[in-house]
Amino acid sequence: MEKKNFSKIEIAVIKRTAQNVAQFVNKKEKLNAKIAELEAEKASLQPIIDSFQGPIKEMTGGYTTEDLVTRETVHTGKMDSKTGKEILQTRYILKYPETVIPVNEAATEEVIEEQVVEDVQAQQEAEEYADPFDGSNSWG
Repeated sequence: MEKKNFSKIEIAVIKRTAQNVAQFVNKKEKLNAKIAELEAEKASLQPIIDSFQGPIKEMTGGYTTEDLVTRETVHTGKMDSKTGKEILQTRYILKYPETVIPVNEAATEEVIEEQVVEDVQAQQEAEEYADPFDGSNSWG
């Protein structure tokens, strides 16, 4: 970048713009510091999670409870007599109740493709043997 001498007006514009955006720059710096702090906290939690989920990963071939279970909060309609707040019940539901391991996506796609081919063949056969007097013909 080549060195340039700014005029008095250009310097005033730069300073005024810096003054106008200063609050947003400060907020951005604070948010970046918060994000760094939260990322460090998140990184410190991962070894704890991995130590608990190690046996699950081994049993399921690499899947974690996050992959296999859905957490659901249900309103019970009952009120706590001490606090006056509604009592909520937390349930953990298996996403794949028939199996422990999720269905292989590649195998599922093959089954879907086979079903589509069978559907197309069935429709073509139905069109070949359609009744010519049912009113759906194109000649009249």
